[in-house]
Amino acid sequence: MLGNILLGMIIPIILGVWILRRNFTILVLYYPLGVAVSACINNIGFNFFWNILPNTRNQSFAALPMDLGVYPIAGCLMMYTILVKGANPWLAILVASLSLTIIEWVAKMMGHVIYFNGWNIFWTFLSYLLPFIIAYGYSKILRYTK
Repeated sequence: MLGNILLGMIIPIILGVWILRRNFTILVLYYPLGVAVSACINNIGFNFFWNILPNTRNQSFAALPMDLGVYPIAGCLMMYTILVKGANPWLAILVASLSLTIIEWVAKMMGHVIYFNGWNIFWTFLSYLLPFIIAYGYSKILRYTK
């Protein structure tokens, strides 16, 4: 669990806050969205499709550091590249999704992630792609409400 906390939450938050220190609005707007979407997807996934180590009575507890760290920070960094750096939105979404998929694939190869009920790396990619598309859509909605 210490590894999940350190690698999944503390290091990503420190790096994300440092990178976004001059664009704090991005953190304020997109971090809560990332936490909410991540928690929803992981709660469904732990019940039907995957498990991660360490095993706990409440399996989503093991993913809590990632729900509060790497997933929302990845979304914030993706939005930073789109909104501030002017990156192509679809390319940024694809790169962010592929990056998290590769990280999870490495964790799976190391035995820290277990898939079942037909879940595979392709579905994992889609489970990262959808939230990033939602975040980008959210940015479009925010732009129209100003």
